[in-house]
Amino acid sequence: MASDARAVGAEANVPASSSASARPAADNTEAAPTQQELQFARATYIILAMWPAMRQAVLEMWGGPESEEKRDFLLSHLCDEYGTGKGKLPDVDDLADLLENYLAEEYDCQLEDDSAALVALHVCNSYKAVFEEQHGTEFLKQLEEAFAKVSKSSVKNQTRELAEDDEAEDEDVSDAPATTRSAPRATAPRPEPEIDEDGFETVVSRRRR
Repeated sequence: MASDARAVGAEANVPASSSASARPAADNTEAAPTQQELQFARATYIILAMWPAMRQAVLEMWGGPESEEKRDFLLSHLCDEYGTGKGKLPDVDDLADLLENYLAEEYDCQLEDDSAALVALHVCNSYKAVFEEQHGTEFLKQLEEAFAKVSKSSVKNQTRELAEDDEAEDEDVSDAPATTRSAPRATAPRPEPEIDEDGFETVVSRRRR
């Protein structure tokens, strides 16, 4: 299933993880991934991409230069463990612990909410929809629609923050004496946490110092 995750990542323009790329090439006789396996892999990718804590950790490179690769390795691991539908339904509590510990170890990020449990629940729901209820197409469509809204909202927020930063910089320059350099401007305050329709907070975690 590592190959399945890489296939889905390629579709979403996600680079292969360093760990995955170090693995030997798959045998040419390996069976192609099934539609259900691809659906679960894509659903899991979207769920991780919509997780604000993970998104922020990758964006701000809390895991160092390999922050994206670490996220992709987690995706590959989840697909390897649960992406064939041949095992039992993932345990929500165990999966939540795995996700929370992974963020802490790989991104030095201590969660301040229960978002790991919510992400784990979404992964379990995708497993049930794809492999048990045979509703993968409908489930994935709903996820894709939610993902599109989150992505659009993220771009809008980033654009607004850039505009606010530019305005603050202009004010600093105009207020500074002509013979002195302007003092460093303060960082624009972060927006208050907002809960989206999928239960995620747009701002939910802070990096450990």
